[in-house]
Amino acid sequence: MTRLPDAVRDEALAYVYAEFDRRKWEQVASGERGGVFDELIADQQFAELLRPYCTPAQMRVWLKDSAAKEYPRALEGTGPAARYTRRAYPGPGVIVTATLGADWTIVPNSIEQKPMRCRAMNVAGEEAVVLWGSYRVLRDLYWAASGVRIDGEGRVAVVITRPTMTAPPSADWERVRSLCALIGVEAFTVMYAPRAVTKLDEVNTLRSGEDSERD
Repeated sequence: MTRLPDAVRDEALAYVYAEFDRRKWEQVASGERGGVFDELIADQQFAELLRPYCTPAQMRVWLKDSAAKEYPRALEGTGPAARYTRRAYPGPGVIVTATLGADWTIVPNSIEQKPMRCRAMNVAGEEAVVLWGSYRVLRDLYWAASGVRIDGEGRVAVVITRPTMTAPPSADWERVRSLCALIGVEAFTVMYAPRAVTKLDEVNTLRSGEDSERD
């Protein structure tokens, strides 16, 4: 993949993520995403940023394999690309509470990515591993959950997130449940939608990071 200078990459990500934010990228169907890439490549302002370093074909690869792949993690607030989106998921605490119950909380410093996952503990001291993502990343979730089970974890939950209240297609959901049953993990589906990030949210995030550094 073409290596872009840091300043160019940052400006390109900011431009692309503004477009992803506007379109609510997580709701754009897989078959329609290529058309969005084509529109961006045809966009003179975006193309001028990358033209000294990329052909149009290479721009498309960068959009698909770099910008678009990082966007879901950016919405989770993880990774350096997170600062370029003006939207954010409500956080893994929502996932844990919606699936395991109100008496479960996230174990500090246990959140990981690729795929997103964390450890949770209830008031009785019981623990579980929770992994989440959209149906698009079911393969990654299943592989990671299998590894967790091999490592000896007793309770593991795979959560398929969805952007609206609409339930996943029955065939897709049956596939999730059947695959999870094979490796002895629980299957859940939860509405998990990004919201616009306000200035207050940004301040609170910065303060949270400062507090963590002090700890």
